[in-house]
Amino acid sequence: MRLIALSEVLPGEPVTNRDMAERFGLHERWLDSVTGNRTRYFCRPDSPTGVPKTTGDLATEAGEQALVRAGVDPAAIDFLVLSTASPDHLMPATVNLVADRLGLNDLPTFQLTSGCAGALQGLYTARALLASGLRRGLVIGADTCRNMLPPGDAVAQLRPAEMVNFAMFGDGGGAAVVEAGTQGPGLLVEHLFLRTVGKGRAPAQIVRWYGVAGAPQVPDAHGRTVREAMGEEDYKAIERHVPEAARAILDELVAVTGWRLPDVEHVLTPQLNGVMTERIRDYLGVGEQQAVSCVADTGNNGNALPFIQLNRALRRIRGGVGEGGRMLVATVESSKWVLAGMALRHRPEGGPDVG
Repeated sequence: MRLIALSEVLPGEPVTNRDMAERFGLHERWLDSVTGNRTRYFCRPDSPTGVPKTTGDLATEAGEQALVRAGVDPAAIDFLVLSTASPDHLMPATVNLVADRLGLNDLPTFQLTSGCAGALQGLYTARALLASGLRRGLVIGADTCRNMLPPGDAVAQLRPAEMVNFAMFGDGGGAAVVEAGTQGPGLLVEHLFLRTVGKGRAPAQIVRWYGVAGAPQVPDAHGRTVREAMGEEDYKAIERHVPEAARAILDELVAVTGWRLPDVEHVLTPQLNGVMTERIRDYLGVGEQQAVSCVADTGNNGNALPFIQLNRALRRIRGGVGEGGRMLVATVESSKWVLAGMALRHRPEGGPDVG
């Protein structure tokens, strides 16, 4: 399988820590030091025409950009995969709304409900579809977090851990056009694996859906009755296990490809927030020039983030940085502990394999 074009979409203007502090009464320096994220992007219902407002908008624009960059007509697409943790509706599936808007019809569509590993889950699914005889597909990752954002007057009631969560996420979309075979330009997938390692382990991330009944009343730590939180995270488990999981992913990729980690030009590490991403990079022994990191500027936009990293890595190659063109990608989904890794080589237009 080859990735022949990539895209990224970030809605509207960047929202800085100062913006967050002024709007929600948070502390700018606290946001800087605790999350390490400088900016993020949010879909807004009152955005001007043409600016994405929903997950479906982000996915549609990401798909359009990828098709244009690939020079591929929608009629030449054989399947569509969308990975997201924040669909616009439970039904109809957002992937089918996106297919309609992209002009796609009479083809299989798949919507994967996923988190940080979603982009690679989508590519893993695409590889299986290509192996079944299909020729070309479009894989999209997109997420919005506005349904999980509290109203402005409720932020002051958040616990510190909830404030961190509130400040680290953002909205975005990304996509890849993929083709079967190993001949031709693009990013050639050398190895791709995906597995759950969550047997007997508690989830480290939970996002609940309550439906029309709303959140139930539950006792809090002080015995008071409160509405159950929509989401929760075990930060200690994440801080402890994600770095070691990322190392296991890279170790497997290095063993399969025979590449030495210090020689790989582009390493895409897990993107939690700016602070954790730097800690993971240092723990893995990945050099600053090797690392392809964007979360400090984009916010954690879930299923879109690996596509954005891949797009920026390809941009680096085309700009003459790390021309060897080898990439290692590691994603860890701590919701129920999913590991995914991918090794790619860049093959330039009209040229032999590089790397």
